[in-house]
Amino acid sequence: MKQIIIVGYPKSGCTWATRLVAELVHSPVGGFWRRPKKEISVEGEERISDFRCYKSHHQLAELGIRPGDPGSWIIYILRDPRDIAISAADYFQFDRFPKLAALFRRVRRGEKLYRHTLYPLLVRKDYRLERMTEALLRGAAEVNSWLRVSWHDHWHPYAQAGVLVIRYEDLLTAPDEQAARVLCHLGIERTANEIAAAVENQSFKRKKEMLLQQGETGQAKFLRVGKSGQWREKLPPHLQARFVHELGADLVAWNYLS
Repeated sequence: MKQIIIVGYPKSGCTWATRLVAELVHSPVGGFWRRPKKEISVEGEERISDFRCYKSHHQLAELGIRPGDPGSWIIYILRDPRDIAISAADYFQFDRFPKLAALFRRVRRGEKLYRHTLYPLLVRKDYRLERMTEALLRGAAEVNSWLRVSWHDHWHPYAQAGVLVIRYEDLLTAPDEQAARVLCHLGIERTANEIAAAVENQSFKRKKEMLLQQGETGQAKFLRVGKSGQWREKLPPHLQARFVHELGADLVAWNYLS
């Protein structure tokens, strides 16, 4: 079985990209790469294909395969770290009061009460953005194991190894063009109509509507809004300045700074 691994830093659009690539190659999404965890990206189990797509947040050194290995392809999804900060600050839990959180988790439905009612009040958005910015710039294993390395140290080895890098923002603005790049990389031919149909089937709007119709509100919420540039309004100026100061060269290299 040929395998395609879609890798990216958490909250870079890997779920969407994995589903889109699987749709393009008519492949099932096999789940999270080499992890038995329940994975939100899984779909298309009925598809019959020589390929199987997987989602991953692994560092290159721990992926278990190398670029160019026979029967394996790696595609890296890169996203502006300032937008990752906005998305991830709402997704990860930053326990500012761990003893209080532990107390609630001991009682029935306490976790839900803490997470959805008390947590937003006790752990304010500005604190979460500060912590997530630090994770992106320095790594923060205490927040989540997938955040134990910085954004730069995650993507850089992949780019150096010659892995195909697709910007999340380009997938949003020119999905057909980026889909064609992916297919060329994989050596697969699809017509323009087939590419357009796959892009439409995996659009944020259509996918969210489908999930809501199926009662999958959690999965629909996970997809968020599928936008870029939210950092301009939602990231405090001092954090914007910190990203530019510490990642300016990377932001310029990937056309995130003009």
